[in-house]
Amino acid sequence: MNLKKTLIAASTLLLPFTLQAADLENGKKLSRSCALCHGLYLQGVAGDIYPRLAGLPSGYIENELERLQQGRRKAHMPMLITSMADMLSASDRVDIGAYMEHLAVPAAHRRAILRAPGNSAAGEKVYINEECDGCHEKDGSGNSRKNIPPLRGQHTDYLMKQMHDFKQILRIHDGEEEKDESSFAELDDTMLRDLVAYLSTLDD
Repeated sequence: MNLKKTLIAASTLLLPFTLQAADLENGKKLSRSCALCHGLYLQGVAGDIYPRLAGLPSGYIENELERLQQGRRKAHMPMLITSMADMLSASDRVDIGAYMEHLAVPAAHRRAILRAPGNSAAGEKVYINEECDGCHEKDGSGNSRKNIPPLRGQHTDYLMKQMHDFKQILRIHDGEEEKDESSFAELDDTMLRDLVAYLSTLDD
């Protein structure tokens, strides 16, 4: 075996298991309906409805699709109509997750994250005091091995909407059971605004 073939074989062994097991072409095909709202390269759209999907952990995507199918996460009507999420098999979810995680957004299609209003210095204290960095990392990059999505690089209006949903227990963290008390209960609107203001600086 020559050096080139050896390097190719070695690099294949280093690929994540989900990437080797997944059918990326099927994932790409199934993701086309997502692009109708989330952008051609799934880069997301400014606003609180259509987040960036490109680069999110595959396991996180799989979990959220399953939650949508089970009715444990609310979907917007356009998504219900176009995505046919209810028809996805478990292997389809794996394929979509793997494709999205490894999808690179071309520079010309990347959307700058606008600085959100609020006190970013106060928001950093909230981020640390609430131990957000324990899961999402200090720089907001998330943890793909634990299926924890990045917060940096995500559209700020969407982040604010999700935090309000968590506070109102309209959404819960992956792995949590249904509960009566919100993990965001002690955060008022000013603290949430400051937190999002801080997160918007991480993409600078």
